Amino acid sequence: MYIPVFNNLKYVGMDGFLTPEMQIYNDELNQSLQNGLSDNGWTFPSLTAAQLTAVAPMMPDGTGWYENEAQVIVFKLGGALFKVSTTSYP
Repeated sequence: MYIPVFNNLKYVGMDGFLTPEMQIYNDELNQSLQNGLSDNGWTFPSLTAAQLTAVAPMMPDGTGWYENEAQVIVFKLGGALFKVSTTSYP
């Protein structure tokens, strides 16, 4: 998920409203957050097993992916990958 970097700019203009730069920043931030959420919570990037193998070593602990072929969610915790089944409950 892309989250825009905050720039050290004037936040509020003389009129008491956000400056145009901060309006754009807030719009980008809100759009990025909305793109990462659904009505049911956070969305996971969808990857193939090959893509997952390639990116997993670079990603920090706590990262999650949805693996297309196996239909599982994969988390990286403690440097190891863990699969969570997406089969229906119970």
